[in-house]
Amino acid sequence: MFTHLLKKGVCRRGERGQTLWTAALLLPALIAATGLAMDIGGYASERRTLQNAADAIALAAAQGLPDQDEVEDIAEAWALKNNVDPDSMTVTVSGGTVSPAVTVVIDEIHEFAFMPIVSIDERDVSARAVAGKFTAGASAGVVPWTVTQDTVDAASSGQIVTVKFDAGSEIPAPGNFGSVQVDGSGASEYEDAARYGSSKNICAQGTDRCDPTTCPGSFPATCAENSPVCDGDGCPAKTGNMPGPSRDAIDFRMLNTTSACDTFEETFTAIPETPPATQQKYALNSACNPWGAGACPPAPSSAACSRRVFLIPIIDEFLNGSSGMVTILGFALVYLEGYDSGKCTGNNCEVKVRFVRADVTTGAFAREYDPDAFLQFVKLVE
Repeated sequence: MFTHLLKKGVCRRGERGQTLWTAALLLPALIAATGLAMDIGGYASERRTLQNAADAIALAAAQGLPDQDEVEDIAEAWALKNNVDPDSMTVTVSGGTVSPAVTVVIDEIHEFAFMPIVSIDERDVSARAVAGKFTAGASAGVVPWTVTQDTVDAASSGQIVTVKFDAGSEIPAPGNFGSVQVDGSGASEYEDAARYGSSKNICAQGTDRCDPTTCPGSFPATCAENSPVCDGDGCPAKTGNMPGPSRDAIDFRMLNTTSACDTFEETFTAIPETPPATQQKYALNSACNPWGAGACPPAPSSAACSRRVFLIPIIDEFLNGSSGMVTILGFALVYLEGYDSGKCTGNNCEVKVRFVRADVTTGAFAREYDPDAFLQFVKLVE
């Protein structure tokens, strides 16, 4: 029995010796496999980093569209911010003034640490992004106070204008005080839309005029309007002064705006332009962007957010009474200043806002670029 155990112990020692030899023989292969996996992972990581950089550069550069020189200057500055060598980047502007877009392509060389053992020292790594500049064509969250195209044409960016009149002023037309129906005809639908913006998409004229075969991005054949009272780019005027619901909606927006965005100067920063533009252009503080960092929770939340920044419809004209439809020509970006003279009592309740010319990513449905529009935005299209 002792002899049997001794032989068994010798056998086990022999097995352990064979295992060690096998492990020693396999170790280089295991190290090589690990190194190759690290190289492949590093290559994939660099591609992701380059793609993120290309996206950021394209979005920033699109702010300068359709000006080629401005686009290139912005792209170079943002390349440096993203640790990209401008010499490795190609920037191309296309689409003219109808559907301007910028294409950013980054080509770099990725060097491997372990792949040379299989005769692969380096590989090209690249990224591509395309961003376009558009005018807002349709959006939810539209507030039912309005301005006519004539008012927009005569106004300057940053100017205070009236968007809802009262019985003591010269009203736009008999029975109309500057409001439009977006979610319904009742007082409660009007107040909710004034507080939170429309719950449905409101469309502007020409939203579907961009040919999907020539325009960047995706453009459906018809407007995405789904309002219960509007029809395409037509919405009925909201008749009546509505001082109570207007006051309550204004108070709600003023009192529930975050303190970082409760003045125009905190919310918007003027952008110097050379030569000076005919309309002052502004940058929206990201914390005050209601479609971004300053977004508000869904209604009926009263959480503080950037409620003084919103979109209003630009219309063709006001009709007498409630007959017919007004045409939504576009949207204006505005900042709520409050009541006229700081009061809203009795039948006297005018709503004052500031027009703002700005490039803002609103999440709105895009239509083709209009260089004269107050509200323009950029988005990635590829």
